[in-house]
Amino acid sequence: MENQKLISKALQNRQEKALEKLFTIYWKRLYIYALSFTDNHQIAQDLVQEIFISLWEKSESTQINQIEAYLFRGVKYQAINYLKKQQRRVSAEDTLKTLPHTEGVNEHMDYLESQGLFIKTMGKLPNRCRRVFYLSRVQGYNNKEIAKEMDISIRTVETHISNALSHFRLHFKDYLFTVIFIFF
Repeated sequence: MENQKLISKALQNRQEKALEKLFTIYWKRLYIYALSFTDNHQIAQDLVQEIFISLWEKSESTQINQIEAYLFRGVKYQAINYLKKQQRRVSAEDTLKTLPHTEGVNEHMDYLESQGLFIKTMGKLPNRCRRVFYLSRVQGYNNKEIAKEMDISIRTVETHISNALSHFRLHFKDYLFTVIFIFF
């Protein structure tokens, strides 16, 4: 316990040797722990590296009393976030696979035109509103995840989405059904 306090103090003083010592002590155990979540060697290595980077970045401003718990908890949450993102990606790909394939030139042109209008309309949204809407409708985040990601309240997320949808209704009078079907 005393050793952990010394290492924590050394980290706060930005002593790289302390980080190297922690890396030597915990790297392999953290890697095996991350691998148990991901089943991917490269991803497990990346997650462990990210948690050590996070530890180094936060060490100067935050006193971390339970370093081992911090490292393992951090790897766990990094792995869970990674798996959630993977699930969203797979879900989006599955959705795209179920869309009917249109072979007609007119349908393709309509799609390209509506896609261009979608991108143009997104560009007209205020930055935060655009980011919230993108995370919600394109990336598939729920409101709670968006609030956490952007460090804003859930109510603010809801307001941004509502504002964005109103904006889209205005610009997409003729294409609204197509856009909702294609993009969402």
